[in-house]
Amino acid sequence: MVLARSAGRLVGVAATLARHPDPASGDPDPWIGLLLIDATLVEDRFRAAGRTGVRLAVLDNNPAGLAFWRSRGYTALRRAQDHEHGRDCTVLRKAL
Repeated sequence: MVLARSAGRLVGVAATLARHPDPASGDPDPWIGLLLIDATLVEDRFRAAGRTGVRLAVLDNNPAGLAFWRSRGYTALRRAQDHEHGRDCTVLRKAL
């Protein structure tokens, strides 16, 4: 577990695994099992840098993720495909 702090405040958490949870996988690499960051901190830093908005993409097979970002004030701009695997996603934007 790794914790990130800024000005004494917890702003991020990463839970890692030394190896794949299934020993039979033969996968030698460490894994990030969970990564959380305070989105407000990221938005504040962009705002302080004079940026007027921020965008992100959510895979369409992740309706909970899409609902989460919409609840944070992000609005859908367009549909797209991720560049690496061609999966359908929704691009969202939040005005800063």
